[in-house]
Amino acid sequence: MAALRAVHYINQFYAGLGGETMADIGLSVIDEKKGPAIGLEKLWSGEMEVVKIIVCGDNFINNDENFQTASEEIRKILEEVKPDVFVAGPAFNAGRYGVACARVCDFVKRETNIPSVTAMWHENPAVAMFVKDNYIVSTTETAAGMSKSLPALAKLALKLAKGEKILAARFEGYLPTGHRYNEYHEYTGAQRVTAMLLNKLYNKPFTTEVPLRGFEVVNPAPKIASIKDATIALITTGGLVPVGNPDKLRQSFSVTYGKYDIEGVDELKKGVYESIHGGYDTTDASNDPHRLIPLDMMRALEREGIIKGVYKYFLSTCGVGTNIESSKDIGRRMVADLKHSEISAAILTST
Repeated sequence: MAALRAVHYINQFYAGLGGETMADIGLSVIDEKKGPAIGLEKLWSGEMEVVKIIVCGDNFINNDENFQTASEEIRKILEEVKPDVFVAGPAFNAGRYGVACARVCDFVKRETNIPSVTAMWHENPAVAMFVKDNYIVSTTETAAGMSKSLPALAKLALKLAKGEKILAARFEGYLPTGHRYNEYHEYTGAQRVTAMLLNKLYNKPFTTEVPLRGFEVVNPAPKIASIKDATIALITTGGLVPVGNPDKLRQSFSVTYGKYDIEGVDELKKGVYESIHGGYDTTDASNDPHRLIPLDMMRALEREGIIKGVYKYFLSTCGVGTNIESSKDIGRRMVADLKHSEISAAILTST
């Protein structure tokens, strides 16, 4: 029997309970090894085992009221099991799962003093929320890279369980936390910066010790001079498409968008349009497409003369899992499309 013990947190999908339809289930505990736990134990080579798996639906755990109850249940489980480390995920680029993993790890670290670690894609929204005070190992974007992502998570989890010194992010594979610590070096700062400069001049590899933070500057759009003369476009990242998804848009990890004719249409009817988004329960959106594209209200404004009109097409894509570069590309193409059509402004709805 392994000397070290780990507790592993996963969502309903990796527990084999179901996908989106089961995202509201509450917390449960299982003894059978599930999903990534199997791979982690193999990488630990008998030094550590997963003694309990905690499962919770992504929707449930991300509700603040539910989290208060669930976190106390987790505390009791950990007090009983007394693990050496708490591991969550990997969540890859799944937003709600990522937030759940990081939030639970943050709670465990702060409230129980048990070391914790999770793993996800560097653009997962949970990273910006929790990376400052938590170990988040970098993974591939999707679960297709599970075998590539588990080794770094397994290695760091084992070091935490053993109480070993954790080195800088570039050595351990976790995402930089932004914390800086003093340390002794065999060369002075002047010597090191001179070596970096020479490497740069001679096109040799080098790594700066003080990475500079970069911020994109996005200029605000000019105000609408006259709303009565404005033609408004409607856009959504909520995945609204004609029933059957004729353009075969992706349910997640989008690379393009759909453009659908609404000229002469006063309302978007159930059974004619549906949401194909892969990141939320689309029942309400498909029952009432105006939740995503508010055409009915815009037509009312048009009839009252408050706006000039509504653009004859609506644009749609799915935001879940879409990386930043793809999002920028889709946005640029949407803008080019609208500029050619003399659109005054656009309303963008999300999920």
